[in-house]
Amino acid sequence: MSGRPPSLRPWAGREARRGGGRAVARFGLATVAMLVVPASPSPAQTPVRLTTLDTAALLAPRLVESSGAAMSALVAGVVWTHNDSGDGPFLYATDAFGRDLGRVRVEGARNVDWEDLAAGPCVVVPGRCLYIGDIGDNGRRRDHIVVYRIREPRPPDSPRDTVRGVPVLDSLVLHYPDRRHNAEALAVTGDGTLLLITKELAGPPLLFRAGVGPGPAVRGLAAAGPLDMVTSLLSGRVVTGAALAPGDSLLAVRTYVSIHFFRLGRGASPVPLGPRSGITIPVIEPQGEGVCFDGPGRLILTSERGQARRGTIARLLIVPSQGPQGRPPH
Repeated sequence: MSGRPPSLRPWAGREARRGGGRAVARFGLATVAMLVVPASPSPAQTPVRLTTLDTAALLAPRLVESSGAAMSALVAGVVWTHNDSGDGPFLYATDAFGRDLGRVRVEGARNVDWEDLAAGPCVVVPGRCLYIGDIGDNGRRRDHIVVYRIREPRPPDSPRDTVRGVPVLDSLVLHYPDRRHNAEALAVTGDGTLLLITKELAGPPLLFRAGVGPGPAVRGLAAAGPLDMVTSLLSGRVVTGAALAPGDSLLAVRTYVSIHFFRLGRGASPVPLGPRSGITIPVIEPQGEGVCFDGPGRLILTSERGQARRGTIARLLIVPSQGPQGRPPH
C-alpha cells in the first residue's frame, strides 16, 4: 500500500444518484489542463491538452484501493482493476460509470502488493493477456518481485458475479540488477517487452525492461536509465502508474497530480513530450494511481479511496494542439 501524498486533499464525494436501475455517481466537468511551452518549442516540448470528459465514484464496496487499470478487449467499455495490498488475488470489473460489475479470482496468485495492471500479447501462447504487477516494495525488502500473466477472462456482468476464477498462465519472477526498488508502474509493449518504472521519492524514476517470452524461472531486469521528469514527494509528483497507447505510440506515466507523456523508440530512452513537471491532472482524486488508454486519444484514471468515501474513475481526452509549424504533433 502506498501512503497518501501530504499535499493532496481528499476528493469531495457526492451521494450516488439512481440511473438506469443502478446507483451511479457521475459528474461531468469542463476542466482543461494544458502544457505551457515557449514560443518556439523543441520537438520534446510538443503541446498537448487534457480535457475531462467525466468522472464517477467507484461503487463496488470491495474496491477501495484501485491501484491499476486496463481496458477489456472482450467487452467494450469494461475496465479491469484491482486493489492494492491487503486484498486477495481478485480482479474487479467496472466501467466509466463506476458500476460494480463483479470480480474474478486469479487462481494460483497471491496479492503481496499489487500495484499496476497492463494488457499485452501473451507471447508464450496466442492471444491477449493481462499482466498483474505484484511489484510494490515500500520497505525495499523483497529479493524478487512478480508479474502474473493470465489470459484475459470474460468479464463478469453484475455485482453478484463473483465466484468465477481464472488460472495464472505463468509467473514472471524478476530481480533488479542493482538494488531493491519500490515500483508502481507497469506496461507491456506490442512486441512483448515489459516496462517497469520505479517510484522514487527523490530524483528521477528509473526505467527497467525485461522480456516476457519463455525464459528462466527468475529473470533479471535490464536498467534503461532514468526518465526525464520531475519528482517530488511534497508536491505528489511520484510515479503511481503507467500505460501504453495502442501501437506503443505514446507512453503515459502518471503521478498523484500529473501526467507525463513520452515517445518510445526501439531500445532508446523515452523522449519526453512537454515540460518535465508534466500536465496537471484536471480532476480531483483522493489518491490517484491507475491509468490506461481507452483508444489512442483517451485516458482512464482510477483512484484509491484514500480518506474519501469512495475512489473515483475519470475519462480524459488527449487533445493534440498545433505544433510549431501549425501542424498537430504526430
